[in-house]
Amino acid sequence: MQKDRKLIRLVGILLSLPFIAVATPGFTQQNSLNFISEVKGDVKIKYSGRKNYQKAYSGEILNSSDSLQLGRGASTKVLCNNLSTWNVSSPGEFSVSSGCPSTEKPILTRNGSNRVRTRAPNDPTIPYIISPRDTAILSDKLTLRWNAVKDATNYQVKLRGPGVNWTTEVKQPEVVYSGNETLQPGSRYRVIVTADNGVSSESEAPAGFTLLSEEDAKRLKAEITQLQKQPLTDESKTLALAYLYQSMNLNTAAIDLLAGLVKQGSRTTSVYQLLGSLYQQVGLHRLGKEQYFTALKLAKAEKNLEAQAIIQTSLGEIDIVLDNLQQAFESLQAAQSGYRNLGDEQQVQQLQQKLDDLTRRLPS
Repeated sequence: MQKDRKLIRLVGILLSLPFIAVATPGFTQQNSLNFISEVKGDVKIKYSGRKNYQKAYSGEILNSSDSLQLGRGASTKVLCNNLSTWNVSSPGEFSVSSGCPSTEKPILTRNGSNRVRTRAPNDPTIPYIISPRDTAILSDKLTLRWNAVKDATNYQVKLRGPGVNWTTEVKQPEVVYSGNETLQPGSRYRVIVTADNGVSSESEAPAGFTLLSEEDAKRLKAEITQLQKQPLTDESKTLALAYLYQSMNLNTAAIDLLAGLVKQGSRTTSVYQLLGSLYQQVGLHRLGKEQYFTALKLAKAEKNLEAQAIIQTSLGEIDIVLDNLQQAFESLQAAQSGYRNLGDEQQVQQLQQKLDDLTRRLPS
């Protein structure tokens, strides 16, 4: 009940947001996203391009070309890309497209294929921006956060963009924006933090944000109302809301939502996996790695081979960015072995190309 009240309160906040500011930049539709919200009994998945079924787990993402197989007495719920719920409770084989038809404009989409590139990824000597970072935001009432630099006692903070030229100084690694200037629709804003030793956040990468447009804010409110009506558990609704935020580039809101579940003690693999993916997407690689490690531990405990392979691939990608090439090689090799056991030859070949590249880069 407490979790449900928190979610309802969050929806209330969203439904009362003023219609200010701006369009989400560069948002493009990607593959639609359906995910399993509940599994009871013998439920299996056959992913497109594979020959065999494998055990299904709550939180797994499905394409319309995948299939489900249910044994006697089994049941499952799938939240579809249009925020409807597909209930399956009879034995047999079912194409995901029969319960979650493809649409031209899916609400839930796969996002995050374009990773943020950084010059000195998450260097602890740099006051790199943590939040808001490469995201759309829901309100212009925002808190700016950055990495605390060792021995730094003072930070200069700048917020720059059309109509805004705000500067302040603080001693702690966060500050609430208190400028009189109103953030303007259609514009992107940059956050620049400089420690008193002269090191700037821009030594790592430029970081900024935009406010959600009036049109997208209205659409989001309607979609949250629709989501609230679905017969899902509290955690599944929260996970679905995080996917919805991610689909609209509201990465900070999604991260905050999932971090709340983690704080409450969630032990669901997909919660940590999505949180790791969001951190990776905005370029917070070390934070992403921490979440992926927890997700991998949980996936191993429940013998979820699919999740293990996906997470190990992501860990390899992060370690390549962090220049931990030997660790990257070991993670990608483990992922390749997992996909080989799952019968996914396409993934095996794609990972082989990455392993070959790493072999050339590793010291002999």
